[in-house]
Amino acid sequence: MNTSERPTKVSWIQSSLWAVAHAINDGYPTLYLPLLPILMLRWHFSVGQAGLLAGLLALTTQALQPLLGAWADRRGGPWFIVGGLIIGSVGNALGLAWAPTYAVFAMALMLGGLGNAAFHPHMAALVSRGQTKNRGRSMSGWMVSGMIGHSLAPLAVVALWHGWGSWGVASLALPGLLAAGALYFSARTIVRPPSLRSRPPRVGWGDVWHRGRRFGALVVLRNFGAASLLTLLPLVWHQRGGSPTQTGAVLAVVYAAGMIGNLVGGSVSDAWGVRPVLVGSLIGASISAVVGGMATTGTGWAFWLAVATWGFTVNGAGAVMLVYGQSLFPNKLGLASGLTMGLGNTVGAFGAWVVGTVAQWHGLSLAIDVAAGCLALGVFPTLWLPVQNPRSTPLGSKNS
Repeated sequence: MNTSERPTKVSWIQSSLWAVAHAINDGYPTLYLPLLPILMLRWHFSVGQAGLLAGLLALTTQALQPLLGAWADRRGGPWFIVGGLIIGSVGNALGLAWAPTYAVFAMALMLGGLGNAAFHPHMAALVSRGQTKNRGRSMSGWMVSGMIGHSLAPLAVVALWHGWGSWGVASLALPGLLAAGALYFSARTIVRPPSLRSRPPRVGWGDVWHRGRRFGALVVLRNFGAASLLTLLPLVWHQRGGSPTQTGAVLAVVYAAGMIGNLVGGSVSDAWGVRPVLVGSLIGASISAVVGGMATTGTGWAFWLAVATWGFTVNGAGAVMLVYGQSLFPNKLGLASGLTMGLGNTVGAFGAWVVGTVAQWHGLSLAIDVAAGCLALGVFPTLWLPVQNPRSTPLGSKNS
């Protein structure tokens, strides 16, 4: 690597602050999930509309990431996360606490998603920039900090809702505001890398399509199934008579197991390559969703084991997919991160609306089967992905 492209060294205090900010930021979009059964009674909306929320959230959380990622490539610096945290914390927490209708809440959710979209591409680019080996392990470690937020947020919002109602939920805006304030001061001490000061090479959208169409199909199918099952899970728990105070715990198990899966998947991909991890993740998540017990009856230990297994397997591909997407466009890491976490995820998230409609008319069991089938179908584009030996130079780093 050219010395001018080396990232600026960041102290452990600053890097810890970035990790905490990532955890706080990623917790906000998941706040509404454990309260879905309560919100459906409050605003009288259907399972299909519950799934639509995932798609609407993805419009801002995911679809805008390529544009904001390209902006990050052009401008650089860590300033995206300051405004992103403020918008995300206010939109998600206050909207969930005090929105008077389903439509108003959907708009607040999308506003919060805008902040989330401003945060992610640049952070992912900073993590990857300068990594010449073990990129899967490095990216999975960064993603774990966000998944800690995923795990804690459902527990916090359920406890605060049952303890203090709307005011308790609204108080969840404070961690984001405090983190944004802390980052405002620390951000000024982080100098942008020289490579960020120059305009990055232009990549045409025809080139994007040529390089990423198979990978895009994989991203869509994976997130179609994953977003749908994540939306259905609190409803399945509620339908089976599970305690409302344990809904957050169900989602926390998914994310906690997902943290382990993310770390394992990233490390395995560095040794064996991306394809075995992707195929294993998709097949394992599909089987655990259907055969493992999520589509059966009961709320006993078998259900909890199936939920944990699903969280582990479906998240095992998270870091691997992000690193692979970045390898397709090594000179535009922010754009690549935005495309990987953005457009494909948005299309996939709207699948939750489709699957929610299936659940509304044909029952939750069939809806789970449809979502699990999408995960299984993702194996086919995975088999056609161009990959290199994990010990060799990452895809796209030379002449791709």
